[in-house]
Amino acid sequence: MRRDEETEVGMEREKLQEFTRRVTQASRTELIVIMYDVILEDTAAARRALGQDDAEGYERELKHAGRFVNELMGALDFQYGLSRELFRLYSYLNRTLIRARLSRGAALLDSADSMVQKLRDAFAQVSAQDESGPVMRNTEQVYAGLTYGRGSLNESYLDPSGAKRGFMA
Repeated sequence: MRRDEETEVGMEREKLQEFTRRVTQASRTELIVIMYDVILEDTAAARRALGQDDAEGYERELKHAGRFVNELMGALDFQYGLSRELFRLYSYLNRTLIRARLSRGAALLDSADSMVQKLRDAFAQVSAQDESGPVMRNTEQVYAGLTYGRGSLNESYLDPSGAKRGFMA
């Protein structure tokens, strides 16, 4: 593995850990914001792959983004009129991602990113008012900090409860 590939994999791992920490503490609306963030991260990674002429990476990232769009579509509750409008937007977004995969066009990625960013910003405002608390109960409360070691920077966290964690049925 080349050094730049190792760095890229390391960044992916860090991003995954960040999303994992956010999910464990997220409310229902914050989970939607996180899903939008994942889609934006995937399209950014697809852009990087496109710039490196990595067709497989480009397609992989856009397929991953598409899976999250499909998840958002599947989670809609059609008892509410807004869900029908969101379904139309998600369908359009899904088609845009598919067209971007086929054409390898940055303009289509720009269009998709613009739509996702607007949706993300709207849900972030709703999420800021959501006082329902985390969806996952009995999860690890993360207290993180950075310490300086000899020639390194170390990240640490503490689980103050020491209790079992995960979904409560």
